[in-house]
Amino acid sequence: MALGYRTILTADPVEENLSEMIRAFRGWVTGKKGYDELPSSGVVTHPSGATITASAYTNSDGSISAKRWRIVEDWAPPKWYDNPDTSRTGVTNVTLALAENKLWLWVDVEPPTLLWTNSNGREVEEVQMSGRPTFVQDILNAVNMKDGGAEPVSEFQVIASESHVEELARVLVDSARIGAVFVAATPEGGDATEWAEKVTKLAGQIQGMGIGYALTPEARALFNRRYGGAGHWVSPGAMRTFLPGADLSDRQDAFKHRLLHASTLRDSPEARIRRILRNAQLKRLSALRIPDVLREVDYEFLRNERLRPFAALHQPASATQIDEDEASVWRALAELAESEVAKGLNENKALAQRASAAEDFVAELQAENDDQYALLTRVREEAASLLRQVDYLRRALTNLGAEGAAAAWSFVDEEGPREYPETFAELLDRVKELTGVRFTGDIEDALELDEHTVLGQAAVMKTWDALVTFDTYSRARSDASFDQSLSHFITHQKDHPHRVQIGKVVWSEGETVKSNERFRAQRTLPVDTKVDPSGKALMVAHVKLSNLTGVAPRLYFLDTYSAVGHVTVGYLGSHMDNTLTN
Repeated sequence: MALGYRTILTADPVEENLSEMIRAFRGWVTGKKGYDELPSSGVVTHPSGATITASAYTNSDGSISAKRWRIVEDWAPPKWYDNPDTSRTGVTNVTLALAENKLWLWVDVEPPTLLWTNSNGREVEEVQMSGRPTFVQDILNAVNMKDGGAEPVSEFQVIASESHVEELARVLVDSARIGAVFVAATPEGGDATEWAEKVTKLAGQIQGMGIGYALTPEARALFNRRYGGAGHWVSPGAMRTFLPGADLSDRQDAFKHRLLHASTLRDSPEARIRRILRNAQLKRLSALRIPDVLREVDYEFLRNERLRPFAALHQPASATQIDEDEASVWRALAELAESEVAKGLNENKALAQRASAAEDFVAELQAENDDQYALLTRVREEAASLLRQVDYLRRALTNLGAEGAAAAWSFVDEEGPREYPETFAELLDRVKELTGVRFTGDIEDALELDEHTVLGQAAVMKTWDALVTFDTYSRARSDASFDQSLSHFITHQKDHPHRVQIGKVVWSEGETVKSNERFRAQRTLPVDTKVDPSGKALMVAHVKLSNLTGVAPRLYFLDTYSAVGHVTVGYLGSHMDNTLTN
């Protein structure tokens, strides 16, 4: 099942803290969930059919002891949801553990999965939204919990002084931290306390998954002076999400910590902001390697659950058994089955460890991809500047003859480095400045890409490069310095002097995709009626922005310059359906 909420926090291992945690959880189980009691062992069934199971584990040397409660129940679907074929079962696991001189709280909520077809004909699979269990906030209010060295609270905390900024920096660089840190800067002329209340509401029920801080204007100026030079700045009215272990001196590190621009926070519906922040953290936390001590606890609880059906094997035999030979045969078969299950569990544990290592490797590759693409972009800028310098020197030498040598060193590059958008939301705002390209697609499809932090900065940069290339092509056609197609403009760059900075373009789709009615309908996208009287046209040419499984965003476009004077981008979003996704 997919994750809908996760928190992993620690507290001092004292009896008072443990009692407060159990008191808060018991109140939630007997109050909101309607059970008569919080069981200490075994299974309790609710009149509705829901169950709560209590299990305990202590390792051989007593250095780890843990208790887990598992609630399995049916969830009510959203009011708009009408698919009766999907499971409504949701699971909540609450684990308390004493280990490594810490008291651990680990809460996972696994909601049902929703399946439906959106307005574009694409099948959507999404975890049902779940709130933060209220007992988590009760625990935060009663116990001094910690995430690494930070103390999470329910509201955004105001950062107002130099000492506050220094403490914030210590929290940001803490690699032991698990949750995200959301740093929001008060808008110009705004009140920091009111801003903290607003962003607390905007962020929604992230308690336990992240910690929020609101910078006053003075603290924001100080923070940006110290850390903005390396790219970790937070502009007025914006919010940056800092992942654990930030390196505030490394410009490339800033790419990992995504920024929600002030315009996005100001203009977007509150529900969308909550979804962006929440979904981004859920994807990260679900892939996160949990602390080793909790991995051991989780494995043992899983092992005990799977081996529970074989417990009778280890009980004394009944005196009423008649056929001892038959009983021996069945016992031998059961013991063999138990052995196979145990073997499977051990293999599963080894596979899980290898998968976790692979996930870490993929994360490193993604970060490296961002770094390499940013480096490539800088190299492109430098190369373009050198080409302009060579062209200038050639013209100057031609016009001045022998005296041209002096002019050769007077070159000034009039075009500065290109500033890239940092989010797809900002990209959609800025594409309006490009007169040679028009975006006609569904804005929500594009904005949802901001929820996938695993895409990194490279996907936004690649998209912007493609849009700028389309704009350059349209302007070249307009000023008559180029008179052929967009495909020729991109694939025959030596035939013209214009700058092309687009990745590999896939100019068509497979015949199966083009002949499939549903796939074809998804790629029939909005255009000006001068292009097609129906207001829609088939677009198969596209740019691959990333190949990450489950997202793999694509940009679909059509060369419509001859009809309307610009290139039309009809889709920007996650991978459309094809024969491989269905």
